[in-house]
Amino acid sequence: MSNLDQLLYWRGISEDYLNYRGEAVTVPIENRLNLLRTMGVDVSDPELVAEAAYELDVGPWKQFFPPLQTNRLNPNGAFYINIHPALEKEELQWALYDEKGEMVENGAQLLIDAPEIGNYVFDGLRYTRRKIILKLDTPGYYRISAKLAKTRQESDAGLTVGQAFEASLALAPKIVFQPPWIDQEERPWGFIVQLYTLRSASDWGMGDLSDLKALVELAASNGADLIGLNPLHALLPDIENYYSPYSPSDRRFISPLYIDLEAVSEFHSAKALHAPVIAKARSRLLKTLREKPLVDYVSVKNIKYQHFEEMFTQFWRVEQLKNSQRYASFDAFLKEGGIALKQFALYESINNRWQGATYVADVSADVLTEIPGSKSFDAAIEANKQAVMFHCYLQWIAHEQLDDCQRAAVKSGMKVGLVRDLAVGADGSGAEASSNPKQFCCGASVGAPPDPLAEQGQNWGLPPMDPAYLRATGFKHFIQILRENMSRCGALRIDHAMSLMRLWWCPPGTTASHGAYVYYPFEDMLALLCLESHLNKCAIIGEDLGVVPDEFRKAICEAGIFSNRVFYFEKENYSFFKDPKNYDVHALAMVNNHDVPTLKSWWDGSDLQLRDKLNIFEEGVDYNSMLEQRARDKHELLNFLAAQQLLPESWADRNIDKVADKDLVYALLVAVSRVSSRLFVVQLEDVLLMEDPVNVPGTYKEHANWQRKLEIELESIFNSQDNKKLFELIAQQRTHS
Repeated sequence: MSNLDQLLYWRGISEDYLNYRGEAVTVPIENRLNLLRTMGVDVSDPELVAEAAYELDVGPWKQFFPPLQTNRLNPNGAFYINIHPALEKEELQWALYDEKGEMVENGAQLLIDAPEIGNYVFDGLRYTRRKIILKLDTPGYYRISAKLAKTRQESDAGLTVGQAFEASLALAPKIVFQPPWIDQEERPWGFIVQLYTLRSASDWGMGDLSDLKALVELAASNGADLIGLNPLHALLPDIENYYSPYSPSDRRFISPLYIDLEAVSEFHSAKALHAPVIAKARSRLLKTLREKPLVDYVSVKNIKYQHFEEMFTQFWRVEQLKNSQRYASFDAFLKEGGIALKQFALYESINNRWQGATYVADVSADVLTEIPGSKSFDAAIEANKQAVMFHCYLQWIAHEQLDDCQRAAVKSGMKVGLVRDLAVGADGSGAEASSNPKQFCCGASVGAPPDPLAEQGQNWGLPPMDPAYLRATGFKHFIQILRENMSRCGALRIDHAMSLMRLWWCPPGTTASHGAYVYYPFEDMLALLCLESHLNKCAIIGEDLGVVPDEFRKAICEAGIFSNRVFYFEKENYSFFKDPKNYDVHALAMVNNHDVPTLKSWWDGSDLQLRDKLNIFEEGVDYNSMLEQRARDKHELLNFLAAQQLLPESWADRNIDKVADKDLVYALLVAVSRVSSRLFVVQLEDVLLMEDPVNVPGTYKEHANWQRKLEIELESIFNSQDNKKLFELIAQQRTHS
């Protein structure tokens, strides 16, 4: 294997893949070289290629431990050590310490007697990998401290007598956290919502975390056990143009726009906010914002941040000065957030602006790429302390309010509670990528290979994480993302869960069809997912729609991860809608989601009309052919309802030209709720017979994506007798097998 081939292999850049038809496709070498260049490799210099290949191929064998190694408990833990042949007969003395610094196990073993689990020959030397089996069977993160009792002091061996070396060890369970209700064979159900779409009498132009808490309590009172959410990630400062929850600024933080100001004590104690003129103007503007059918992100941001400033000023002047219990809680949040929180807050201080903004930093954005703890970074934090603390304050409030929602879910008796959503990436200009420039390959973009929906492939505009850098840094950033998004919820949905194994990388300056799959350290990432899930007591749902390799489905199934099933796509022989009892058991099932039409839109065909109007049908497909296919699907849907003995009397004539009504839509929701899948969710848009989509894939400004609100307020939805009856019927289906 040449140096270039070795480098392509260790960088994970695949040479072929199976397309949506199951056909083998060879990736042109130029596509692969383009991605290597994007990763920062000078492919024109053979010496640099050889050096890079050596670092990834041979280099790991010359290190005793990687920065972090993972091990799945079976039932005990283990770790491995790479050994130079000159040291193979030496004794390894080691100790294991938990995260509190307490020693939990120690031992000594002749390396020659330890099981060999791998070897590598280089320059005539046979390096060996030896496995040290532990007594420990407790999942967690540990520090290994080891030394060789004596050595022959061979120069290539790299150690002197008694020299200690350390590394991190993640001992993970074989499966992700399994909630108690699984053993009890219960089948929870609930709702999926885009939080910003919620309406209430007190919202500030978009749904907030108090609206979410109200939804939790209303849903629980109707027998629901979970609320699935859109990603709540912090959005880009340019909110006028970028507000997709799936293209965020930073996945480790929450958008402050979801804060309910009136639930914060400083809103009420800040006298400036309640001057008659201010209060009257606020009331008038909020009335206008509430009445709008679309979220006016700019206006919502301006009014909220103007009030946030006064609230923080009040907090700092009162709570901080007297070092109150409330300030102590904030200070604990600062310590928990650590460097990442400071980096995010500094980014926001430099980049985020609103009407009349005063908490801003006047410093070059270059400081964001500085190493935390460096003189320039610390100087920027200190010089802009108030602005930085302002944005930390907003994160603290947002996290506290989200925590209130999950506590309300538990108190209401929900078996799951909140289901958070993790986006596949973050925008290259956002806080996450800016503060981790080596972690992201900002010249490339995540996407998808060519398929019938996009002959040139898909480019999602999100820079991918560099798998080699993930390994080199002990997966620190990946762990941060998991830990944050598993907090304050009962389950986490991972969008495009295939990213654990591979991602389609689109090279710069050309279409996605010129890309290739880049593979990630799947076994390590899956182990860390299992561990963080266990530590956070958080169930995991992997969105696995589309073309997914069998080995991936098998792995996530064995790891106890819930798969995702959508009624529209669940068919037998590509034509008949699947019987509910034949759905995958360990899955989250739903009729539809944010990327496909609502039930009414699907039945009435308004989604096809919209796609035709926007000219976004795939190559070789036209409106009339799609109408014909939809007509066949509508006949099959009526057959499906009849087979479930749920075809409404008003639809006995099976006239597919009638518009969808409550009888039809509600019957289908009840029918699909019978699925064998352990989890089932309903979109509130379907309950309301709404047509307008929340998102039309393949569009940006052509359609008002991620803005459309629900048509009526939450209380009205749950006060409706028709809706109450629907929820009761669904609850009955879910409690009877």
